[in-house]
Amino acid sequence: MRLMNRKRAAVLLAVPALMVPVIEIPLVLWARSRFVELNPDYLNDPPTISRSINDPTVGAPFADFILLITALILMVTPLLIWSYALAISRLTLSRRRRVLMYVLLGLVFIFQVAASTGMVLTTEFTFAIDHDLHMLGSYTFFAFQALTIFIAGFLCRMLFNEQQRHGIVDVDWQFRPSMHRFRFRFAMLIMALVVLYGVLFVLKDHALPISDYIVQVAYTQCEVIVIACYVLFLGSYAVDIHHMVRHDTLRLGGPHATRKAATGKPGPVAAER
Repeated sequence: MRLMNRKRAAVLLAVPALMVPVIEIPLVLWARSRFVELNPDYLNDPPTISRSINDPTVGAPFADFILLITALILMVTPLLIWSYALAISRLTLSRRRRVLMYVLLGLVFIFQVAASTGMVLTTEFTFAIDHDLHMLGSYTFFAFQALTIFIAGFLCRMLFNEQQRHGIVDVDWQFRPSMHRFRFRFAMLIMALVVLYGVLFVLKDHALPISDYIVQVAYTQCEVIVIACYVLFLGSYAVDIHHMVRHDTLRLGGPHATRKAATGKPGPVAAER
C-alpha cells in the first residue's frame, strides 16, 4: 500500500473509534438537559439517564443514536482483538503465560459484546416499556463495560512490559507504548469511579446526615462521568488504530518480517528472547 493511501486508510479506520465518545458524551448531556427542560420540576431532583430517556421525546432519539454507537463499537472491536492477538503472537512466552493472555483477550471480546448488548437493551426498553428489562440492561452494561476496561488495561500493562523485555522498537509494535501506559492508568481510575458510583447507588436509598439532594446530585453526576470515561477509554484506541495502519503492523509478520525476508536480518527489532 502506498504511503499516501496508507495515511488515508489510517484516518478512515481510526474514525469509528473516535466517534464513539464524540457522539455519546454530548448525547448523554443532551438527554439530561432536555429532560429537565421538558420537566422543570426535576430541577430539585436531578434525573438519572434512565429517568431522562423514559420521556419518549428524549428516549426515542437517544435509543437511535445508541444503536449507531453500538455499531461503531462492534466495528472496532474485531480490529482491536486482532491487534492484541498479533502483539501476543510476536512474544516469546511460556505456554502458561501465553494461554493466560489469550484467555484475557477472549474475555475482553465476550464482555464487550455483553456490555454493548446491555447498552442497547437499556435504551430500547425504558422504564415505561419494561422496567425489569431496562434494569437488566443497565446492570449488564455498567458491570461488563467495567470488566472489559479493567482486563484491557491489565493487558496493556502486560504487553508494555513484554515489549520492553523483548526490545521491540516502537514503530514495529502494534500499539503506541505511551498509550499502553495511559490506558492502564486510566483503567485504574475508571475502576475507582465505578466503585464510587456503586457506593452512591447504595447510599442514595438510605438516610444520611446530609441532604438527599446532595447525594442525588453526586450520584447522577458520577453516572455521567463514568459513562464518559467508558467511551473515552474506547475512543483512545483511535490513536493506536491510526498508528497500526500507518505503520502496517496489522498483518501477520508486519514490516519487521518484510525487512528480515529482504535482508536476512531482523531490522531494527532486537532478536526475541
